[in-house]
Parts: sequence; C-alpha cells; structure tokens
Amino acid sequence: MRRILVPTDFSEQAQHAFEVAIAIAQKTGATIKLLHALDLPYSTSSFSATGDTMNTRTDMDYIFTLKLLERTKAQMHALIQSVHGSGVEVVEDVDTDHVFSKIKRVIEEDNIDLVVMGSKGASGMNEFLVGSNTEKVVRIAPCPVLTVKKHHDSFQVRDLVLASDFKKEASSAFERFKYFQQVFGAKLHLVYINTPGNFESTENLKTQMQQVADKYKLQNYTISVFNDANEEDGILRFANEIKADMIMMATHGRTGFAHLLRGSIAEDLVNHADLPVLTFHLG
Repeated sequence: MRRILVPTDFSEQAQHAFEVAIAIAQKTGATIKLLHALDLPYSTSSFSATGDTMNTRTDMDYIFTLKLLERTKAQMHALIQSVHGSGVEVVEDVDTDHVFSKIKRVIEEDNIDLVVMGSKGASGMNEFLVGSNTEKVVRIAPCPVLTVKKHHDSFQVRDLVLASDFKKEASSAFERFKYFQQVFGAKLHLVYINTPGNFESTENLKTQMQQVADKYKLQNYTISVFNDANEEDGILRFANEIKADMIMMATHGRTGFAHLLRGSIAEDLVNHADLPVLTFHLG
C-alpha cells in the first residue's frame, strides 16, 4: 500500500478517520493525502485553490473565496502539525470543487490504494433522501474504502469479520481481504448470514467456506454460519457477539434504479455500524 486518501471537512468524524489513517500508514509505510474541497455556492471557474483570479467576478466573491482558502489552509496546516513526529508523510490538497467529484478524480489520478473517511451515519428518511458523500464513495470507488465513526485511543484490529456469500463472484476480492488481515495482524472470522429467504444447510455452507479458505490459503481464521432475519442485522449481531474490531465485505456498488430496488448491504453497514467498515468494490 503506497497511497491513502483522507477527505476531511474538519469534523469530529473526519478527525477520527485521519487518526486511523495515520495508524495504518505507520504499519504500511503509505503516504497520506489529506483532501479538502471547497464546494462554493457559485461557479469556481474564477478561482484557483491558490487564490489566483482566473477571470472577472465580483469583488465580494473574490474576497470571500480568498478568506475561505486562507482559513482552510490554516486548518489543514494545524491538522498536519498535529501528527508531526508520527513518521508518516502527509501532503495536503485544497481545491475549489464539488466534494464528490474531487474525491473521485483524486482516486483515479493518484492511483489511491485506500480511502479512509469519517461518517456520521444516517437513518430513516434522511438516509433515503440525502445519503452521504461517504456512501457515494463506497458505491463507486475502485479501491477499498474504510469508514470510521468513532475515536480509537489506539487503533488495532485483533478480530476482523469477513461477511460474504463465498460465491465465485466475490473471489476477486479475497486476495485483498487476505492482505488487510495481514496488515492488521488480525484473526479473520468468516461468516455467512443464513436468512429465511435465502436459507441453506449449515453443513453445505461450511464446506463451501472451507473450500474458499483452502483456495486462498487463509490462516488464523474461523468459519461460522449465523442465522438471522436479514444480512445486515446478522452481520452486526455476529460482530458484536465476537467483540470484533472491524467488518470487511465486498459491494456491487449498484447505482440508479438498480440501487433503489436492491440496495446494498455494505452501504447499510456503513450507515448503521459503529465499528469501522472496510468495503471493496466488485465492479
């Protein structure tokens, strides 16, 4: 892992994500890009992130933008100074752009290996109508996305839940699952959530899961079949039962009408789980 992207809005949750990213970078030697995008309420064509004027705008807009850039750069500098001595290289990126568009572009242009984002979560009608930039990134990012909600005094992952259907479709992510287990030095708990609408025999499921574990030469792992009313509740209850430190799973990243019809278990977990959730896009 060489490059970690941490978008920040200077919120408490974003600070938690930055702290977790520092801990991961210390383990992997990765460089962190700390990103803040100024999503201005008017056209950004007149300004660059350095404050240079690009064409004519009103004096008030110009002064407002310069002051906002100045304050933002001071906040970024303070954040970077707060981890001075951590041994991690942190570079900043402040730009005037739509947040989601900027994140997407940086992921592609900088060949980002991991995005670490803070999230407040969402529920009910707010979740349905609004969603979040974090949820959007989970849906489209070609690289893994780690969602963080809470402060960790010392970020360690000893028990890592991998929830999957263990079908051929998810196999493309298993090498990356294995990599992150090794990065954290964690015990991997493979779990299949058996639901009334998609029920299979425990014996057959465990045989299938063991075949996957053997194929990818997994080590330090357990195999479990957990019964629950639905996948999301089952994953959360299982993780709570074993006192897991993180949940890991793949997502289809469906968009548009298909997303409304079928949703995404991974996105639901990002919204509702208190634990960090690491998602991988299957394409």
